[in-house]
Amino acid sequence: MSNPILYGFTKKDLENTIELVIKRLQKTSLVHESPLLSEEDRLTQKEAAQFLGKSEQCLIKWKKQNKIPYYQIGDSPFYSKRELLEYAKRNPYLRRPTSK
Repeated sequence: MSNPILYGFTKKDLENTIELVIKRLQKTSLVHESPLLSEEDRLTQKEAAQFLGKSEQCLIKWKKQNKIPYYQIGDSPFYSKRELLEYAKRNPYLRRPTSK
């Protein structure tokens, strides 16, 4: 068996790629093994925005910037109420009301 050679990739590049794959797996296929699927804890995007007192657009922006924890199954993102509460305690910008 020959040893594979990876040209042009540093150790850091490979570590970043592996971390990205792990994060994606945690947010998709592995979520089925998580207790997050309980109906009391799961929030849709609209419910999560209302729960935090923010607009859906704000929530989408935070999700894209990885500022809030979320899970994705197919095209549908969902949020853990418990994780959002814990995250809001540590991040004051989540607690400020939306300016209108």
